[in-house]
Amino acid sequence: MNKQEYLSAIRVRIPKMPTEDMERFIAYYSEMIDDRMEDGMTEEEAVAMMDTPDDAVDQILEDTPLSKIVKQKIKPTHRLRAWEIVLIVLGSPVWVPLLLTAGILVLSMLVVVFSLLITFYAVVISAAVAGIAGVLAVVPFLMISNVPAAVFMLGCGFAGVGLTILFFVAVKPVTVGFWNLCKAAVSGIKRKFVKEG
Repeated sequence: MNKQEYLSAIRVRIPKMPTEDMERFIAYYSEMIDDRMEDGMTEEEAVAMMDTPDDAVDQILEDTPLSKIVKQKIKPTHRLRAWEIVLIVLGSPVWVPLLLTAGILVLSMLVVVFSLLITFYAVVISAAVAGIAGVLAVVPFLMISNVPAAVFMLGCGFAGVGLTILFFVAVKPVTVGFWNLCKAAVSGIKRKFVKEG
């Protein structure tokens, strides 16, 4: 694949990208290829060392704010005619509540998931505090020569520390997975807005 084919492959994958952004990214990738060619590579070698067009598109979408893509997509291509304005106004008792309901549902789901994550981390912190307190409580019991209570508190402390490690190991992948899911959802929305159809 040569430089022109590579840049065209990127353009084809996101045809609805705002023009100024597309030109900036194309210039960036073109310059990267040119730099590699200046270092002694052939054009084909320089292109082969680049990310695949799909990976380049993923990076472009990640670097472009969703609001900018949506704004470009919903920008009217013509002035609204009187009958279109009338239809929008007359239809508003239907589409406004539906739009609000959809937005509130999405927001509610995000709040629930974030609340669960915060709760999980609160449990992890509580187990850590309980474990440390249990280990520290050994000292007063040893000072009053109550060895069975000291051993019991030491066991409780180790259990708390163990639960902390167990909970943290369980919660961390959930958090990373949720973060990746949010990124994938935003990327999917961006892709829908910048592709044809």
